[in-house]
Amino acid sequence: MKTEKALKSKPFPESLKQHWENNDGVDFAIALARLTGWMLQVDWLTGHEHAEIKDMIPVRVYVETNRDIVFDFMGKKSVMAYNQHIIRKIAMKRVKGDKQHIATRCYTEEALRELPLRVRASEHGIEKATAAILANRDFLALIPVRQNPYISGHDASQFSHGNCVPYAEALHDLTGLTPLGIEVSKYSQDCGSKLGFCHAVILHADGNVEDSWGTQPLSVILERFYIEEYQINEQIFLDAKQRQRRDYSDRYQAAYDKALYLLKEHRLNTAE
Repeated sequence: MKTEKALKSKPFPESLKQHWENNDGVDFAIALARLTGWMLQVDWLTGHEHAEIKDMIPVRVYVETNRDIVFDFMGKKSVMAYNQHIIRKIAMKRVKGDKQHIATRCYTEEALRELPLRVRASEHGIEKATAAILANRDFLALIPVRQNPYISGHDASQFSHGNCVPYAEALHDLTGLTPLGIEVSKYSQDCGSKLGFCHAVILHADGNVEDSWGTQPLSVILERFYIEEYQINEQIFLDAKQRQRRDYSDRYQAAYDKALYLLKEHRLNTAE
């Protein structure tokens, strides 16, 4: 069996890699997202983080897990390594004027197809990439299986960043399980996140917690958000819910309604 190191350097035939490189990974990424359910990401060159799409330059399309791991036809890399060794090199060839910052956005396949990318997705190309991925079992074996694929990677990402509180409230209302809020006093590295309220989860009877990515030990959540020192309790959740319902009532209600709709299809309306 090939080693993971070998997969990183040459996971697919050179002819296919060159083809996917030429179309910014669009067909490969869509194929991989369909097969795995993980997030479909686009990196853009921009003058500032909140620029409109029309003012940005596309760099690369790829698939990312919720643990900051990227998978594309070059193999498996951490987000930091991928940015340094792949994205930055492409961006240097396309940089124009003040567009020197990289912005990462998550999309559904439908939304991605409407973006002003350099190359449009091709169903034939997606089918060809799908066949190549399925034939490369070593590559597929590196990709973790999602716990709850009934929630799309895009929706899970949205519920994990920005809408975790309405998601937890919806899950609480369906199951009766206790919602908890996590308040951070120290991160393990400079991740750019603000101290204070960070995330909301649901507590299960066995001590595991649940968010939009599924049920896992609390340690996994802490590692995902680079949390080192924190408090976790129900009051932190209740305070965050009150604050968000007051300040972002329409957005909060929309997220709650969507979470409730998705969860009702797949969860029993009973407490553990």
